[in-house]
Amino acid sequence: TASQWRRIAVSARSCGHLLFNRYLLLTNCAICGLSSSCGDLISQKLECRNRKQSLLSTVNWKRNLTIGSCGVLLGPLTHYWYLFLERRFLGRTARALVYKVAADALLFSPVYITLYVVSLGLMRGVGREAIKADLWEAGLEIYKYEATIWSAAQAVNFYFLPIRYRVAFDSGVSLAFDTFYANQYNSAPSNSPGDKA
Repeated sequence: TASQWRRIAVSARSCGHLLFNRYLLLTNCAICGLSSSCGDLISQKLECRNRKQSLLSTVNWKRNLTIGSCGVLLGPLTHYWYLFLERRFLGRTARALVYKVAADALLFSPVYITLYVVSLGLMRGVGREAIKADLWEAGLEIYKYEATIWSAAQAVNFYFLPIRYRVAFDSGVSLAFDTFYANQYNSAPSNSPGDKA
């Protein structure tokens, strides 16, 4: 009935207010972790398809948990970065948009990718040399794609969306990047098939 739908709408609005206003930091961390975890599962599915194996019998849950945890840990960085950009470059003018996209591509992306690769290396317990090799191999490959495709997505994000929805939008778009991250990272030189996390 109409009254039931109204109650559902009110509940959804109330839940949305809690998630995207009151508990925005926690929501953004959870979204980042979920996106990273889903991206890794897709990457593992693609890897299994290439080896003609069933995903359910070969899924590496340790690797998935590690990558998902990395997403959660880097969630606050993304959350506060968007707050900083919004305060530093006010409004939706062409100039502000160019500055935001440029700062994101030139400053944030290298930092984020470096922390992503280093965090995963530390969680896996690999040495400094292995992490350095992963940064050069996987990190540079990831950055090459981020600097091109990601910048276009960020222009849409910065221009059209309120700040509270930007991490959620990012995570939706970055599902493809998270899949790519997991694939690139786990095909880097230091990640032998038996040791992938």
